[in-house]
Amino acid sequence: MKKKLLNVLKVVVLVATVYFIVVNLKMRPMDIVDYLLQAKSFFYLALSIFVVFLAVQAWIWVQILNDSGKQISSYRGLVIYMTSQFAKYLPGGFWNLVGRVYLTSKHGVVLGTQMTAILYENMMLGIVSVIYGIILLYSFHFIFLPVLLAVAVLLPIAYFFYEPVRVFSQKMIHKLSKRFRGMELSLPRERFFLYLSYYFLSHLLQGIAFWLLLQTFGVESVNIVTAAGIFAVSWLIGLISPLPGGIGIREGALVFLLSFQVPVPVATQISIITRIWNLMGELVLFTLLNSIDLIRKRMAA
Repeated sequence: MKKKLLNVLKVVVLVATVYFIVVNLKMRPMDIVDYLLQAKSFFYLALSIFVVFLAVQAWIWVQILNDSGKQISSYRGLVIYMTSQFAKYLPGGFWNLVGRVYLTSKHGVVLGTQMTAILYENMMLGIVSVIYGIILLYSFHFIFLPVLLAVAVLLPIAYFFYEPVRVFSQKMIHKLSKRFRGMELSLPRERFFLYLSYYFLSHLLQGIAFWLLLQTFGVESVNIVTAAGIFAVSWLIGLISPLPGGIGIREGALVFLLSFQVPVPVATQISIITRIWNLMGELVLFTLLNSIDLIRKRMAA
C-alpha cells in the first residue's frame, strides 16, 4: 500500500511539473532549432567541458572497480560506461547499470566486484550532491554561515571516525536493499575520501560547463559553484521521477532552482536546452569512443 501511494505521488508530481513547464515555456520547437543553429562559442565550449566531465565520471568508476586489482583498462571502462549510458532512458531507469554489469562481465569482472563499485559510486555521488546542495542553500540565504560551518565539521569527523561510520552504513544498506546484501564496504579510509574528492572536483567541472551554458542565455547572476549546486541537486531530485532518465522531474527541479536567479520563462527555456545539451554530450562521447574502438578493431584484424 505504501509503495502504491509513493508511485501515485511520483506521478502527481510529474504531471504537475510537466504542466508547469508547458504553461511557462515561451519557446516553440523552431526556437529550439534556431538556438542550436545560432549557438555561440560558449555553447560549444560548455558542451566540450561536459563531454570531459562524462569521461571523468567514467574514469572514477573504473578506478573504484580496479581498486582491489586490475579488472579492465581505463579506455575499455570508458567505452562500457558510455555504451550503457543510454539505457537509462528505457523504462525503469536502471537499465544503464544492468547494461554496464553485462558488458563488464564479458571482460571477466565478477558480479560482486561490480556491485560493490556501483554501490560506492552511487553513495559518493549522493554525498557530493548533498554537499553541493547545502552550499546552494547557503548561497540562496536559506541557511546561515554557522549552519554551513557546522555541516562542514561533519566531514573531518566522518574522516576520523571512518570505521564505525563504515560499519553503520553497511548495516543500513543491507537492511534497506536486498540487492546489496552480502556486499562489504571494504574501501580503506584514504581511498574512500580520495575517490570522494574526485567526484567533488568532477562536479565542479560540471558546474563550469553548466555555467558556460547559462552565459548563452545572458545569465550573469549565477556563479560557478552555484551552477554546480543547481545541476547536482536537480540530478538528485530527478531520481524520484517515474520516467527514465529523470525526465520531467529533473527539468522541474532545474526551473525551480534557477527561478531564484532568473525569470521563470527563461529558467524553463534553460531546462529544455539543458536536457538537449546533456544528450548531445552523451552522444558526442559515445560516438567518439565507439569510432576509436571500431578503428582499433579493424587495424588489429
